[in-house]
Amino acid sequence: MLKLLGAVLLTGGGLTLGLKAVGGLVRRAEALSAFSAALGLLEGELALRSPPMPDLLDILARQAKPPAAEFFDACGRGLAGLGESSFREIWARALESLEGALDREDRDILLELGPVLGRYDGEEQRRAVSGVRQRLAGQEKLVRDKLRREGRAYGTLGLTLGLFLTILLL
Repeated sequence: MLKLLGAVLLTGGGLTLGLKAVGGLVRRAEALSAFSAALGLLEGELALRSPPMPDLLDILARQAKPPAAEFFDACGRGLAGLGESSFREIWARALESLEGALDREDRDILLELGPVLGRYDGEEQRRAVSGVRQRLAGQEKLVRDKLRREGRAYGTLGLTLGLFLTILLL
């Protein structure tokens, strides 16, 4: 009975590892989609109204999907310490809190907006946001392609690993 329980646990553990890898790709794709949509909203706000930065961040925090909403909320809360830190530093700190949702390359792309937002005229800001949004959309496409191509393989490899360990230890 204990051998059977151990076999089930090893197999299930391997499958869980594979599904966790797939889940990470899904979360990253959803986060990239949320940021692309939020940056589209930011671009529109800059083109039409160009509100002050605290209002702009509040709009984005309320209308964006997670994790973009939490990011813009963190940026908005960080504005309280604007005298002690620059907006670039506030932006970078908020990006570091996204470590589980986005990978380093995605955060580096978003990091480029920190020095631009609130510093240049609306057209320059809009151009920078558009460029970053296009690059994030490209990242999302790559992640979704990888998920489509390799997603099933991760689950299968995890299950195979669990079965292999079960056979090896029995």
